[in-house]
Amino acid sequence: MSRTKTILLAGILTTSSAVQGATGVPLFQQFAGCAGRMSAEMEHAWLINDPQADTYKTQRLTFLSLLDATMPAGQERDVLAARIDAKMAHAALLTAATFGTAPDRAARARKRATWHVSMCRDMLLDS
Repeated sequence: MSRTKTILLAGILTTSSAVQGATGVPLFQQFAGCAGRMSAEMEHAWLINDPQADTYKTQRLTFLSLLDATMPAGQERDVLAARIDAKMAHAALLTAATFGTAPDRAARARKRATWHVSMCRDMLLDS
């Protein structure tokens, strides 16, 4: 693990009880959701030729590293399911935001997707 990732992980883990306390969701589950969301963002960026695809890919890999470091033993199947659920839900938001025909619904979907990504990026020190 690079020095930057080690420092990032140490910072996250030292504040993990505060993060879990604030949201009520265990940190590894938050990382799983963010990894799924970043996967959806990355694939959507590929679809629409958005140059942000590489940024999403890097952030996805960071969340996967954090998830791997924090996931309790025996939770692999549940975590994978959570990642897939988050990815599918986020992909639906991105599809509605980009290709939806109802402007109000598209705007709400874009706002919600942006909010989710913002919450994930706020968890990273280098965002």
